Amino acid sequence: MGVYARYGKRIFDLTLSVIGLLFFMLPMALIAAKIRSSLGSPVLFRQPRVGKNGAFFTVLKFRTLADNGRVADRFCRGLRACAMDELPQLLNIFRGEMSFVGPRPLIPEELEEIGEFPGGKLRVSVRPGLAGVAQLYGDKNPSLQQRLIWDLSYIRNCSLGLDLWILLRSVGITLKGAWEKSGAKIKAKE
Repeated sequence: MGVYARYGKRIFDLTLSVIGLLFFMLPMALIAAKIRSSLGSPVLFRQPRVGKNGAFFTVLKFRTLADNGRVADRFCRGLRACAMDELPQLLNIFRGEMSFVGPRPLIPEELEEIGEFPGGKLRVSVRPGLAGVAQLYGDKNPSLQQRLIWDLSYIRNCSLGLDLWILLRSVGITLKGAWEKSGAKIKAKE
């Protein structure tokens, strides 16, 4: 691992998460109020996930599903399409449980399975990210093995330049509201 991955990445994450929390404070309050009025409490969806070195943490998202398991309404569909339901993860990043860029956090059931693949232990040696290579190049729900291939590629090539490239591409997808579309979000040559 390079100097950026060891030291600079956390400084980058901490700085951006503080800026993001300040910038999105009002929009997050408005989103929370809208969700509370349409879905009631709780406003946040909390789920155990696997973090760095296999430690568990609780990932935060705005709740968008009704009790029947379907996306509640048009507002919630819009939140998911532009990934605004993931804004509470700025708190996960601030607390050091996540990074802006990295492999998406595994659900606990995937931890044992990923350890069976070559490179699986390396995959859980880094903080999971809000945005990652697998989300850009993969389908909405790629297989665990396919995600691992992209995640290991990211881990081995981690740099400030790569993180900025992934973040800028992710912002573009967010502005297009294309996160819920099936298929790759960008083409492999981009």
